[in-house]
Amino acid sequence: MRPVRVLVHLNNLALGGAQLNAVDIARTLRDRGHDPVLFAQGVAGDAPLVDVAAGHGLDITVAGDPDTPHGEVRRRMQRLALDHGSELIHAWEVRAARNAYFGPGRLGRLPVVTTFYGIRMLRGLPRHQPLVLGLGALMGDGRAFGHRDVRLVEPPVNTGTDAPGTADGTAWRRGLGIDDEELLLAIVTRLVPDLEKDAGAELTVDAVRALDDPRIRLAIVGTGPSHERLRARAAEANAALGREAVLVPGQMADPRPAYDAADVVLGMGGSALRGLAFAKPVVVHGAAGYTAVHEPGPLVEPHASRCMYGFGDGSRDPGPLAEQLRGLLNDPGRRTELGRWGRDWVVGRFSLESVAGAFEQLYLEVLAAPPGPARWLRDLEQMTRYEFAKPAALRLLGR
Repeated sequence: MRPVRVLVHLNNLALGGAQLNAVDIARTLRDRGHDPVLFAQGVAGDAPLVDVAAGHGLDITVAGDPDTPHGEVRRRMQRLALDHGSELIHAWEVRAARNAYFGPGRLGRLPVVTTFYGIRMLRGLPRHQPLVLGLGALMGDGRAFGHRDVRLVEPPVNTGTDAPGTADGTAWRRGLGIDDEELLLAIVTRLVPDLEKDAGAELTVDAVRALDDPRIRLAIVGTGPSHERLRARAAEANAALGREAVLVPGQMADPRPAYDAADVVLGMGGSALRGLAFAKPVVVHGAAGYTAVHEPGPLVEPHASRCMYGFGDGSRDPGPLAEQLRGLLNDPGRRTELGRWGRDWVVGRFSLESVAGAFEQLYLEVLAAPPGPARWLRDLEQMTRYEFAKPAALRLLGR
């Protein structure tokens, strides 16, 4: 199988699921003989994904900062594509897809593959180039939005490095002052309103407060715009319980010790899958107060088709989550059984090797039949509308 020189445009430089997926897939493709190079627009403040990529021996070019005009970002991307000799652009999420379309992919000069691992379909993506979705539940929406070539490649998990015993959870617990006999709940997430990630963490704090069990500790690992609000909520819960039940230690470049340390992992998306890979029982978070234990039964496929996400009834009552946690924490045998089953399920369905292989096949397929200018031009009216006309209209309306 011939090597492919691919420019991978990351969505951003935060330690989010899609970005980590992109880096893991690029690294795996590199190890299979391909030549990926990473590109991203700069951010304000820290860019931890740069260090993650460097740790894997991957080159990453950071263009400007959040205020750099799109045209300049695309010019730098074009220069990188020329210097690298890129044969194909792999764009992750919406902004990267538009940069690729108006940048190196202009007039079909380079083929573009877009991956969208969101939970709701968005408009404004090119419809005549391959679109890879991570959720089976979105395949129908993708076609309804006019996409001609929609593929399903579920988000990967590196089940080799995300596995029991690959990190020192015991030392991490000890560093946080968590005793061996205490029961640790762990959430590893970006603390942002997107997908109600912060709301899931807040609901878990409230559930720990409602349980009022001196054995239980909760560690929320991550950072973001909701960080200070979560710290305040944790402080309120700790004051009410009279102990440091909730910890908010911040972001970890390598969160594996947190997964390894946990007795139960809570979260959504890639974080929930990583918890399963570490053979931990997982409670899935979602929108509108959704929580559910991931276990054999009718919820398995709905969780998988939405990448470990769900939709609740809008209630913010912590009672149901508290009962779910009580059932797990009071039954160590059930925790062990669910951990073993979850690990086997993830390895069989979401392994990084199988996902990278699917992208490898897609790259070669696209290169064998490049789109050319005709398909690019079919998207021009729509892409121009979403790139220029819609933002101008919103500015006029003061939104």
